[in-house]
Amino acid sequence: MKTVIISLLLLLSISSGCLEVPLNPCEDDCFPLSPDGLNVILALSNSFDVLDLAETYPQLKVETTSITEIGGQRAEISWSVGKDDLAGLSSVALRYTIGTASVDTEVIEGKTTTNSRVGNVWFEGRDALPEYKDPFFDIARLASENPDGLWPPFAFDTTEISNLDWTITGDVVSQEQVATGSNSTHTIILVLSGAPPMITGIEMYGGDISQFSLSVTLGADAAITLEDELRRQPIQFIPEANSWQAEGISTWSGDVPERISEVHPSELTLNARIGEGEDMISLASMNFEDRQTNVTLTDGTWWNFSWIDSRNDELVSGGDYWQVQTNSTAEVTIAVYDLWADSWTDDYL
Repeated sequence: MKTVIISLLLLLSISSGCLEVPLNPCEDDCFPLSPDGLNVILALSNSFDVLDLAETYPQLKVETTSITEIGGQRAEISWSVGKDDLAGLSSVALRYTIGTASVDTEVIEGKTTTNSRVGNVWFEGRDALPEYKDPFFDIARLASENPDGLWPPFAFDTTEISNLDWTITGDVVSQEQVATGSNSTHTIILVLSGAPPMITGIEMYGGDISQFSLSVTLGADAAITLEDELRRQPIQFIPEANSWQAEGISTWSGDVPERISEVHPSELTLNARIGEGEDMISLASMNFEDRQTNVTLTDGTWWNFSWIDSRNDELVSGGDYWQVQTNSTAEVTIAVYDLWADSWTDDYL
């Protein structure tokens, strides 16, 4: 990912703040709100907080889109983060376009079956040790640990727009109100729903190409479901090996990436692979379930494979150690084959 560019985009998209939602009753009539009544709500430091939303609502989705110009090119990034406590599922989607380059991905997880999307194509994955996490609190934790990372721009400080002259319209049946105001740099549109009113939409338009929008979806409309019978996606375990030679023995070793989902060792093989494209074949291999294997080929060369279950969880998981040694001089790539997905794990690069 173009992390630096996207990080700049996030910084340009919106001012910082906490994500809270107003659950306090209005001092005056909530519907329709007066401009002064709205400013009272916006002046509260906790008037919009996604973590408050996540604590209050079991089904929640928050979506944002940011548009700006970077290096003379139009840049757009969209996030969609959702949770469904009832189903035990979370969803995180990211789409960004810079000039002619575009990436669009989504991951749904929390169960032994996972779904992921690349563009318009969905895949089925698996997780042998699923752990459902509220993605909003998980993102908040990760962002606090790495504040310079790439995170959804959910923060919005409403106190900075709490002194505007608002024009407010509303629909009595839906209990939805739309407030429009302007400051020296932007036109701001707020959508408030329910009684007492809570902010469920924010739009900001600059005088140039820059735009920002945020929307909140609650309840059944934010439900998350899994699909099965999709094309199976291999585990994201692509060996990044340290290699060296000593006394005629070649050695490759490395750790299983921390980011992968846990899988049963019987579903993976560790291979010394030769060839390219459709001509790729395994010269020698070991099923991870065997933990240690020595293979002697007909030419007299031998290959020794080993896997150490560092976490002692009986699963191939992040932080495990693997090693391959041989006296062969063949030029090989150390690769993992996913038997469950019937695919090399680097087929999706």
